[in-house]
Amino acid sequence: MDRNLILSIVLSVLIIVGFQYFFHSFSPPTPVNAPSKIEVAKKNQAHTIPSVGETKSSKEKPVAETEIASTKTLSGPSFQQTPATQVKEARIKIDTPKYEAILTNIGGKIISFRLKNFTTKIDSSDLVNLFPPEGSDTSAPSIRLTRSDEVFSDSNLAYTGDTEGSAVLLDKPDGEKTIIYRGVSPSGLIIYKKFVFHADTYSIDVSYSLENPSNQSRDYLVTFPLRKFFSEDPQQRFSWNSVEVLLDGSLKDYYFKDIKGDEELSGHVAWAGLGDVYFFRALIFSHRPAAKVTLLKPTKDDIAEILVRYGSIEIPPKGKSEETRLGLYLGPKEANALQAAGGDLGRALIYSNYQALNFMSTYLMKFLTFSNSGFTVFGLKIPGTGNYGVDIIILTLLIKILFVPLTHKSMKSMKRMQDLQPQIAKLKEKYKDDKSALNKATMELFRDNKVNPLGSCWPMFMQIPVFIALYQALSYAIELRHAPFLCLPSIYFCIQDLSAPDPHYVTPILMGGTMVLQQWMTPSAGDPMQKKMMLLMPVVFTYMFLSFPSGLVLYWLVSNVLSIGQQLLTNRLTR
Repeated sequence: MDRNLILSIVLSVLIIVGFQYFFHSFSPPTPVNAPSKIEVAKKNQAHTIPSVGETKSSKEKPVAETEIASTKTLSGPSFQQTPATQVKEARIKIDTPKYEAILTNIGGKIISFRLKNFTTKIDSSDLVNLFPPEGSDTSAPSIRLTRSDEVFSDSNLAYTGDTEGSAVLLDKPDGEKTIIYRGVSPSGLIIYKKFVFHADTYSIDVSYSLENPSNQSRDYLVTFPLRKFFSEDPQQRFSWNSVEVLLDGSLKDYYFKDIKGDEELSGHVAWAGLGDVYFFRALIFSHRPAAKVTLLKPTKDDIAEILVRYGSIEIPPKGKSEETRLGLYLGPKEANALQAAGGDLGRALIYSNYQALNFMSTYLMKFLTFSNSGFTVFGLKIPGTGNYGVDIIILTLLIKILFVPLTHKSMKSMKRMQDLQPQIAKLKEKYKDDKSALNKATMELFRDNKVNPLGSCWPMFMQIPVFIALYQALSYAIELRHAPFLCLPSIYFCIQDLSAPDPHYVTPILMGGTMVLQQWMTPSAGDPMQKKMMLLMPVVFTYMFLSFPSGLVLYWLVSNVLSIGQQLLTNRLTR
């Protein structure tokens, strides 16, 4: 058997198997509609909210978000605070074209944030909620103030609001609404918490104005906790979770499962957030960078938490105030939405930790979205396809055109190799007892006939980086989430989600069939053993592609069909 052919087969298998093994730990698991673990977390939830007035001394060790304490009252006028358990809850709904948010005066926080353009399942009308009311996530945002004798969090503080009514509609593109809450801490600190909601973005402006009525200035260490419920269930798409921080201009990315103990990141923190495959919640510090982020080890009840240390502030005495401003992003990991939030948040969207692959994946997705949405030329609107499956086919066609010269040369090389088989057989008979002489004579024969024995392998090897980059893009791009291609239920051909595997395995089987046809059409040495090994390749590929995103299988299937057409043309031209 031709050892070069064996080498190419072995290398191809190693590349594909190695690809699947290496990227398994960096890739989201297969998306299925598994039941939520929220109810389990509710029963086992360890982070209960204590009543206002509980005390705890300040320590160097990070303090859990729900701890609320005060051991000393500010001097000056007497302030009375009503515990949240004794205050009637008042909720406000903010309705925009992009989301529906619900705020409560208990903690002055967002307790529900439903994204109108994203459903939990393909066949469901339930919207993705970044803060489901029945879940154990910490509602956003809250502030913690720490000094030598006091640790205070407003997550359970009873606020009063300035907005009348229970619903606000923002239906104009430039519409915005300001909500202001006022509360008093156990030690008498007056807190004004302001939200500014925008109709056309997922970002929310948040500010805290702290007023000190005492006769002495006070220094506080300001911390913003952020918590997220997650699941380690490998059958859930949303179990792929990470902490992302832009620290000193560099992106730091940590998986929850890899955080074995409390870790601290110090430097200039532009933003810090918690995310999964498709959605992200982040605190943005555009006005003044934060100083430190503490990553807490996930709890047994599947709670991941970070503490963003904003730094020290001094609040002047006698009714003077100090304002702290930040941004809050709650939305999809979509390039334009992240960039619109400012603070260089666009860097949160990454397809690969390897720069070259991330670069390729980014531009592949730019092409797909460009083809999907259309473009304008000299004022004339050129419509897009409106279907990402069609865009993948167009992308495959363009890539195939770029590789036409190399593929044509490879096919001609294989045809020449086939023509040389009679001469190679004679050399094998002549030098059957001298392998060194056989190899030398064979290489001279190739050189005299200008044949590269490895030339047939280059088209496949050259496409491997494109294949991997497209895999990354299809796995992580929210544009492909729940993106349908074609549905013919009568023949079990139904692709409703290009980012998920084909539920009926139609495209992987078709892909395997086209590989068999392509191998049958490819010129070979005529060795029966060689043909059997070549037929083994489609079986291996088909098995692995069963779990790949259907959009990626579609790419390879269309590529095979185009290769078959090119092979037919090459065979006709080289007769």
